[in-house]
Amino acid sequence: MVKKIITRFIIAKKKGKIKGRFYKSPRIYLSTKLTDDSNFPFKEGDKILVKIQGKKLMIEKYSGKTKKRK
Repeated sequence: MVKKIITRFIIAKKKGKIKGRFYKSPRIYLSTKLTDDSNFPFKEGDKILVKIQGKKLMIEKYSGKTKKRK
């Protein structure tokens, strides 16, 4: 059972549709040792709520309704 891992926060730069434009794509990598563990609380396709509390990043399942984008 994996209860914690050390990982990195990176910001990848991606090319935009308009020539010469770039956008930032923030990423937090989670090891498969963690995500494949039977105790990992999320499944593919789950909606999650991400919030900041003090100096912590909190991630939890989201059970509310979401608005559909047009």
